[in-house]
Amino acid sequence: MPRNVRKNPRDVTKLSGRPLAETIEPSPVLKTLQEGWVTSTDLIEGDLSFTPEVIQNMTVFLLANPNLNSSHLFRADILHDSLGVLDPHEKEKSCPDDKSGGTDENTQEEHVEPLAAKSVPGFELKRTIVRRLIPRNKNLDRPLEQTCHFYEADELPPTSTSTDIPQSEECASKTESPRQRFLVIYVPHVSSKEEMPWYHPLLRSLAFLYDFTPSASPEPSEEKKGTGIMSVHFLPYEGEPIQNRLERTLLALLSTQIRLARQTRLDEKPEGGNYNPHKDNVIPRHLVQDTYARLKLKYAADLCNNWVEETEPNKHVFEDLSITAFLIELWRSMYGVVPADERRPDEQEKYDSKFPGFVDVACGNGLLVYVLLSEGYQGWGFDARRRKTWSIFPSSIQERLKEEIYIPKPFADVCTDSEMDIGVKTHTGMFAENTFIISNHADELTVWTPLMAALSNPASPLPFISIPCCSHSLSGARYRYPPPKANKKGSVDRPEDQEVEQNPQPAAGDLKALRAAKQQERTDAGMVNSMYGSLTAKTMSVAEEIGYEVEKTLLRIPSTRNMGVIGGRRRIQEWTERAHSAQASQAVKCGAHDTVGAATTAEKVLERVMAVVQRECAREGGVDVAAKIWIERAKGLHKGQGKGNQPGH
Repeated sequence: MPRNVRKNPRDVTKLSGRPLAETIEPSPVLKTLQEGWVTSTDLIEGDLSFTPEVIQNMTVFLLANPNLNSSHLFRADILHDSLGVLDPHEKEKSCPDDKSGGTDENTQEEHVEPLAAKSVPGFELKRTIVRRLIPRNKNLDRPLEQTCHFYEADELPPTSTSTDIPQSEECASKTESPRQRFLVIYVPHVSSKEEMPWYHPLLRSLAFLYDFTPSASPEPSEEKKGTGIMSVHFLPYEGEPIQNRLERTLLALLSTQIRLARQTRLDEKPEGGNYNPHKDNVIPRHLVQDTYARLKLKYAADLCNNWVEETEPNKHVFEDLSITAFLIELWRSMYGVVPADERRPDEQEKYDSKFPGFVDVACGNGLLVYVLLSEGYQGWGFDARRRKTWSIFPSSIQERLKEEIYIPKPFADVCTDSEMDIGVKTHTGMFAENTFIISNHADELTVWTPLMAALSNPASPLPFISIPCCSHSLSGARYRYPPPKANKKGSVDRPEDQEVEQNPQPAAGDLKALRAAKQQERTDAGMVNSMYGSLTAKTMSVAEEIGYEVEKTLLRIPSTRNMGVIGGRRRIQEWTERAHSAQASQAVKCGAHDTVGAATTAEKVLERVMAVVQRECAREGGVDVAAKIWIERAKGLHKGQGKGNQPGH
């Protein structure tokens, strides 16, 4: 079913209020095909300001992202593009020495011929794309191929006697301007309606038409370059009534088109104007989604049914399974390791030698540790307090979940033994060589993550992923970092050490201003200035300052705190590829002999780390004072009194 939870972008006062079945009429554009194409006045929206280029960009973006229209879909894989702009979907192996590839049923893509295009009078066929719609649950729904034909036309606007779609008064008054028309027809590859999956409208075909009349003004404004009309046309099955579900679907599809068009930024990316450079930029989407679907079927039901925490299980289970899926594919690309289901019985030792192990800091309910261990990846996790969830795991898993508190080494070095005695086991983050650090919503440990990774092995800092959540200073106290500032060259400088209001509110103090501020935070520019964006930027800048090559990626997880900061991936991936090409994996183990850079020695790394720690702790009176604040907070966390790192995170 289409998602329609946002405010309707259409002018609902112009809708008839009658059932769609009572308002349908022959499609003025497609009726010449003599197949039964229809539309409705309720499926037409006029007085739109989008140029045809915006609509085309949005349409191309939606081709691979049908999940924006249906929650039953993951994505669409492109199988064919007549222009050769969108690369056909390829199941490339993510790791250089993974000979097995994946177990996904689509690993070997069969060739799918596009369905023949109809000749539409007055229109010229410009492009044909074939895509495969991928459902979230393949046990319930099957994938569906669909051919998408793109047509264009330039013509004078119709006269008042035309039977074409009625124009607004503004459009009709500018008859001297040629009308630009953009038509897309979607045809599913089915031979009968019984073959149609649930997530697809029960239609033989669907079409979107956009008519745009440029402004007659010699210098049109940026806001009003012309007027456009968007309409939906469809080809129902003969004798099939228009049910309420189909009506809701068609109305929602039109609303989504308008809403996304308003968000579209024109660029030259083949993915369309809504393309986000930080999404799927590290691991291809199809790899993560297919692995997530497998994990969900394997673990979700049991975990939800056996949930013992007071929190809602669905959010935590599905979020952690999504993160696990990303990690599995990330490690496949970095180390050449595959999950247990893809290994032969005699290969466990081989993969154990490839993978250096993981540690999940502030592991919370332990789901990540449980699933990763179950999938064949060695590692462990720790948190300040045991969680109820730990008890539902097998004893072999519980042994890998430790009740321990992290005391950063710079703090431990200035504390006495008595100060370090806080009633629970502590450690300073000295992990095994090359251990991969997972910092998932670790709150106080977020900015410490790259620092602990470097301190653990200064000669070869550990790789890590940090998924920020709540903002804290290095002392563990709540702190809102200032947003990064753009320099004269347009790039972003590191945040300066300046005071920033910790709970900023609109000056007017009204709800409208507060909502506007929250909406602004959801934009790219607003994200940088938000608390979360500033925390993410701070984590990245600290990692870069001590020598990491850092990557930022938007994770496909059911959380608004979904930014991943990754350090050390490319360095290890390069070493893995070299080891494979030289057949010298024993001589080079996961980059063990690499350094952060040719000029970066262990001593220089330590100097950089301590420079960061001293600078960041200066606002609280220095490292000694910050260490005492950390210790006191650690005691509260162990007793369940602290505000950070709560079970709900």
